Amino acid sequence: MPIKISIAKTPACIDTVFKLRHSVFCYQEKSFQAQTDQRLFDIYDTFSTTHNLIVTTENKIVGSLRLSLDSDMGVPADEFYDFRSFIPTENTKIMGCGMYCVTEEYRGTSMALSMILMASYFAFSHQVTHVIAPINPAIAKLLSRVGFKILGEEIVEPKTGLTILPTLLDMNDLNDFFFKFVQQNELQNFLGAYECVFYKAGEYVVQLGEQGNSAFVIIEGKVDVVLEDDSHPLTSLKSGDVFGELALLTDSTRAASVIATTDLRVMSLSKEVFMKYLVENPTEAVGFMKNMGMRMKNLLQQI
Repeated sequence: MPIKISIAKTPACIDTVFKLRHSVFCYQEKSFQAQTDQRLFDIYDTFSTTHNLIVTTENKIVGSLRLSLDSDMGVPADEFYDFRSFIPTENTKIMGCGMYCVTEEYRGTSMALSMILMASYFAFSHQVTHVIAPINPAIAKLLSRVGFKILGEEIVEPKTGLTILPTLLDMNDLNDFFFKFVQQNELQNFLGAYECVFYKAGEYVVQLGEQGNSAFVIIEGKVDVVLEDDSHPLTSLKSGDVFGELALLTDSTRAASVIATTDLRVMSLSKEVFMKYLVENPTEAVGFMKNMGMRMKNLLQQI
């Protein structure tokens, strides 16, 4: 089944995040004392400036990451490391990442990196200039490739007892394929609305005849576009290719199936979000339509 990373939008989802933290930190990692209500949260979770990324599969939340936009109350990481001494005092906006937890069967460097990158996209859409991320030392090299800088030696986070590395991302230094894609295609205004989805080789991303409600950008992996399950592919798509865009503009069903031929990571934009934005910002439609037309022309030339 697909695995999706998105922002928690309902109180029920946020409550499930608190229960997940309790399960992971209290029982799996034993870094907190178990609570009678089986939930783990603190004062920062009560602020309107706090948001949570969630990892879902089969309608179950299996991971989360807390995103804390700076306020007059600061961010959680202020309590155990002086991140601010590395950040200019003027014309900056800070966001902190923390409370990273994923159930054991879904842990891995790819998941951790994807969640941090999704946090960075959220930061950009909220005009954040610097992202604070106390991270697991195991993913330090991966994060350094996309622009994060290590600020000091490993330290022990006092609340959890976990060993972390203090890292900082200046958003001007973000070196990421998808981030560059949205800039080149003038899609920055949609960056915070995209969701990250993982598929296994052989899984359908879209199926012929189903109602289309999302468009996709391939980040890693390959897919085949086919008319029938056993037919020869019309074309194959790879990293950087886009498919499903017509679903954003029409009510038609899918004209073909798209099947992952390798393990796949895509970014997905829903029709609902796209149409709402264009209604509110009609001048943005012109650039998008031009870019979509060019991609459709290039695809037709491959068939």
